[in-house]
Amino acid sequence: MDRAYSEKTTAYRLQPGDIVQIKVYSLTPGEFDFFEELSEIDLRTDPLLTGTLIGEDGTVILPAVGAVRVSGLTAREAQEKIRQVLVEYLDTPSVDVRLVSFDFAVVGEVQRQGKYGILEDRLNILEAIGMAGGLTEFANFETVKVLRSDNGVSTLHGVNLLDSNLPSSDYYYIQPNDVILVDQLKNKNFRRNSASNIALILSAVATGVTLILAVDNLSN
Repeated sequence: MDRAYSEKTTAYRLQPGDIVQIKVYSLTPGEFDFFEELSEIDLRTDPLLTGTLIGEDGTVILPAVGAVRVSGLTAREAQEKIRQVLVEYLDTPSVDVRLVSFDFAVVGEVQRQGKYGILEDRLNILEAIGMAGGLTEFANFETVKVLRSDNGVSTLHGVNLLDSNLPSSDYYYIQPNDVILVDQLKNKNFRRNSASNIALILSAVATGVTLILAVDNLSN
């Protein structure tokens, strides 16, 4: 039976060290528009190179305007704040703010542990694990953890990948700088040792059979 889920998204709040791409459009004639360069960014250019760094004080530096504090705001809230500032300088400005520094890490029982980056602002935990090559045979689907930092405070949250309500979780969609930790099954070592023991037993049996056949041939 098909089921519909209401996906829960938590808007990310910008932090110092983030890189954002800011584009400004207005009705101001080009010769008087000191934001014209920001609105003409070539989409083929690496956004990390054309982006604006949020400083340690939580501000971005805009041409002619100076510092505007955006830390603690969502991208949409930052857009509106910058637009309100620019009303004094430009004719009917509109602003687009996008986060372009979205890095996360996946460690533990996955095929390729490491740090990954995307140029989007929306990625769920299953897609993130998929980018790490997927889970290993020893992964515990029910005890995955997400380490999340928010304004200098780190918290660890448990996630059950087998939970039918996973799309409704606050941690279904990951956020920049999240670390996903995939636990191993408790019987991992037992399974590995069992496999090794079985291999040794089979090898011993094969050796014994070989010796018996050799002795039997000598007797004949």
